[in-house]
Amino acid sequence: MRSAGESMRGGRGVWWFALLGVLVLVDVGLIIAAVSSTQPRAQAEAGPIPTFSQEPGEAVATPSPSETPTPTASPSAAGSDNTPQVFLSAVSATEAWRATSGDCAGTPARVERTTDGGATWDVVTMPFDLRTVVALSAGAERTSVYGGVGGSCGLGYWSTFTAGEFWKEYPSDAIGVSYLDQATSTVVSATDVSPAPCDAPRRVLVQDATTMVVCDGLLETSGSAGWTPLSVAGVMDATPAAPGYLLALRDAEGCDGIAVATVATPLSEGVEPTRVGCVSGAVGTVATAVTRVGDVVWLSSADRSWVSTDGGATW
Repeated sequence: MRSAGESMRGGRGVWWFALLGVLVLVDVGLIIAAVSSTQPRAQAEAGPIPTFSQEPGEAVATPSPSETPTPTASPSAAGSDNTPQVFLSAVSATEAWRATSGDCAGTPARVERTTDGGATWDVVTMPFDLRTVVALSAGAERTSVYGGVGGSCGLGYWSTFTAGEFWKEYPSDAIGVSYLDQATSTVVSATDVSPAPCDAPRRVLVQDATTMVVCDGLLETSGSAGWTPLSVAGVMDATPAAPGYLLALRDAEGCDGIAVATVATPLSEGVEPTRVGCVSGAVGTVATAVTRVGDVVWLSSADRSWVSTDGGATW
């Protein structure tokens, strides 16, 4: 039979063996974990690389779709010193207005008025900076000027009811005005903006839905197929004279000045103007202008004026 001391020594031995076994198991576990951590893992799918097209806080504008530009008139239609226009508009046999085309950057337009049949012309002082004129319309009650104003030379439509003493702008009345934009060599009408049909256009007229441009020795009429040329020898200017036009012609046979003739519409190749009269002594220049009101016809050329009260037959 064992003594108590022997039993205690035997119990301690068993305990040490048990502790040793636990330590061995822990060591084995740590070794396995270490080995596992060195094995390569399955590679995950790569994500997109971030890009930065703007600074933080900067707004990105959404690009707008491109649009096909539509033809528009220049907002600062300007006359040219190389191809000047002269505007003439009659009120009666004694009163008329005239204007030069002017230039945005050069010599400004000049507006004048006569009340004695053209014997004298008075310069109309404008209360605004009128640089150019593209259209002039005179009447017994109202006279209007359409032209470039101010440093920007933007087009404005101005009218006077007091023979030029006071003026007021009427923007809405400019709608439908036809004119030549000589700065861009375009013809502007109520329904269209198109390139001028000749190198040096002098006048644009609209009558019965037909647009006509006066060129040197040529009339160009608009139609569905574009511009149709009509050769008229010596034509310098024209004015409506229903049912056709009244023409001013230079170098006309049998006339020692400027001949006045009519041409009926519709215009077609081969049509011959009908002579009405002759303004003896008048010199045909690029500054020639003709206009009419009723049976009264005015002609201006080289700073001189003539008046007829019988439709152009006598002057």
